[in-house]
Amino acid sequence: MLIMVRVVTGLLLLAHGLVHLLYLAPGVPEFAMDRSWILPEAARRPFGLSLTAATVAAFALLALAVWGVPGLTVVWPVLTAVACLLSALLLIGFWNSWLVLGVAIDVALLVAAATRPHWVQQLFGG
Repeated sequence: MLIMVRVVTGLLLLAHGLVHLLYLAPGVPEFAMDRSWILPEAARRPFGLSLTAATVAAFALLALAVWGVPGLTVVWPVLTAVACLLSALLLIGFWNSWLVLGVAIDVALLVAAATRPHWVQQLFGG
């Protein structure tokens, strides 16, 4: 049962990271890099592309940690913090009210990493 929970949790974390690739898809107004309430126009695309790549990579590493990859399982709280903060920076920097769910997911994951409840520790084999 625990193996199935790990597989599903890893897939959900990976999916959350991959959703950020929608910033690269044309015609998805919720994920548009052409508008930002905080970034100047010249910095939007380079900043957005860098954050998108880093966010996807960080969530992929977090999924691998859930799946028990040696070396990653012990640093999962740091990976979680990095992935969620990158994601939140990207979502908030290119804000659209539809993105509130993504920020809520990031906050929930940060809380789980900070408080490390027993069920989360079990998920990572601790």
